[in-house]
Amino acid sequence: MCEFDKIAVTMDVLCEIAMDDGRMLAERQRAVDALTLFRESLQTLEYIFRKTDLDIIKQRAGLYIQRMKAGAHISMSAV
Repeated sequence: MCEFDKIAVTMDVLCEIAMDDGRMLAERQRAVDALTLFRESLQTLEYIFRKTDLDIIKQRAGLYIQRMKAGAHISMSAV
């Protein structure tokens, strides 16, 4: 499996965790945080922002989107 495929699979899994209503809030938040490890994750964070019904997850994803678009280098930043 090439590096790009591994990153894509990882981002898909993290997105599923972030969107899973059956998971604890802390797990979902950490999944959103972990997505910031990948510069390719902007679209995934935007998807989470649009689709989640949980305000705290929406706010967290929105903050990371804003920071990434502003050019900030973030990785597992405390929010």
